[in-house]
Amino acid sequence: MSERVHYSTRSGGSGAVAQVRLDDGKANAMQQAFLLELNDALDRAEADPVHAVVVCGRDAFFSGGLDLKLLPDLPPDALRETMTLFTETMRRVFLFPKPIVAAASGHAVAGGMMLYLAADIRVALDSADARFGLNEATTGIPLLAGTAGICQYGIPQSHHTELILHGRMIDAAQTHARGITHDLVEQSDELLPRAFARAEALSGVDPHAYRVNKRILREAHWRDAVATAEALMDLAPTDNVFARIRR
Repeated sequence: MSERVHYSTRSGGSGAVAQVRLDDGKANAMQQAFLLELNDALDRAEADPVHAVVVCGRDAFFSGGLDLKLLPDLPPDALRETMTLFTETMRRVFLFPKPIVAAASGHAVAGGMMLYLAADIRVALDSADARFGLNEATTGIPLLAGTAGICQYGIPQSHHTELILHGRMIDAAQTHARGITHDLVEQSDELLPRAFARAEALSGVDPHAYRVNKRILREAHWRDAVATAEALMDLAPTDNVFARIRR
C-alpha cells in the first residue's frame, strides 16, 4: 500500500481484524506523508468488514513521534498544516469507530506515545531498552489542541504529574505497573498473537453501540482540552519550537 504504513486483514474464527503496520525503516517519525498514509489505512479499516484494528510498529520502534529532522526546516504554513494533520489524526484514532489495539515492540515517545494512548487496548513487549513517555515537558513543546485529552484519558490520574507535567520516560514494565499498558509479553513473537487475540475477543461488541459509547466516553476529553488550549493561545509559542529543539 505504501512505503511507511502497511495495511492488511486477517480472518479468524471470530471474524476479521485489520492490521496497520507502521514501518518507515527507521523511527516511524511522523510528518505529512506518514500521517496521510496512516489516514489512508484508517480509511480502509473503517470501510472494510473488520470488527477491530491492530496498530503495530517495527522492531524497536512503535513511533518516535513527530519528525524532528524535517519539522525544524518547514516554513510556517507547511508547519501549521502538519500540526493540524497530526492533531486531526490523533483525534481520529482516539475516536475511531472500531476498537483499536496498539502493539508496541519498542519506543513510543511524544506523538508516538499519544498514538499508543489513543488505542482501546495496549500491549507491549517487556523490553528494558524501550522508552515510553511524553517528553514535551523537557523539549519545550506544549501539548497541541486536544492531545492533552488523550493523555489524560490514557494515563491514570495519579500519574499525570509524573508523566505529563514532568515528562518522565519509563520502560514497558513501568507502563504496565501504572495501568497504561494492559498486557505485557516477554518474547517478541508473543506480541502480535496477543494483540490479535485481544482484538478477536471484541467480535461480540455491537458496532453501533460501540461507536456511540466511545464518543460518550471520550469526546468530552478531546473537546475540553481543545477549549483549554484555545483559551491559552496567548501563551502558545509563536516560533518554530522544533527548530529550538535542534539548536
